[in-house]
Amino acid sequence: MLNDRYFDTFDMYTWEHFIPVLITLLGVYLIYIYRNKLIQSPIKYKLGVTLAGITLGLEVLVNMWRIYANAWSVSTSLPLHLCGLAVLTSSYILIRRNQAVFNATFFIMLIGATLALVTPGIQGNWGFPHFRYFQFFAVHGMLVINFAYLLFVYEYHKDFSYRYVWVNALSLLILAGLLFPINLLLDGNYLFLMAKPGPNTAFDLFGEWPWYLVNIAWAGVPVFFHAFYLPFWVRNLRHQRQKALALD
Repeated sequence: MLNDRYFDTFDMYTWEHFIPVLITLLGVYLIYIYRNKLIQSPIKYKLGVTLAGITLGLEVLVNMWRIYANAWSVSTSLPLHLCGLAVLTSSYILIRRNQAVFNATFFIMLIGATLALVTPGIQGNWGFPHFRYFQFFAVHGMLVINFAYLLFVYEYHKDFSYRYVWVNALSLLILAGLLFPINLLLDGNYLFLMAKPGPNTAFDLFGEWPWYLVNIAWAGVPVFFHAFYLPFWVRNLRHQRQKALALD
């Protein structure tokens, strides 16, 4: 699992890509179909804390591996990329049950984790069965599962409204504003503000630096955020029709 011969061997859209994605989708599906039992379960909160512990543990493990591989650096290894921040944020919400933080960051963190699963930018492009391959898909899969648990078991979907689309957009803008000077200070690329993460990722849809930052801001964020809000819009529309029928 630590053999260097697996460096730069990962191939997207092959079995080694599809299997972990399918496992993640299965986890989300199981949470959804058993949501009512989980909501009523006396260990609901303990399960949430367990998910947070697993997610944080995966982040600790990757940093231990970086130290082992002599690859840890303050310019690359702090949890300041979107998914590293999602590890901290989703774990905090699961433990503290803070819906205000969820409402302000849900789209940012979930979209980041989802795009990482769809277009994996594994640093070093480590393939199966290297540790980094397993860790990458495990941690990003856990992020998606964490947010599914928050939505359907903590029931945060009930109070999530359209205005949070723009609250999330503002949160992302503030985050970029904070991380840009940190990147300059540390010679880093957190939030991929200074360069794209590599070839064959979602960033390729938006052009080269610095234009991809502009294109993501005016096109990517509105499109992706509204696409992820669509299920909430459908739910609200259904509820309005049900109320209208009840009044009739």
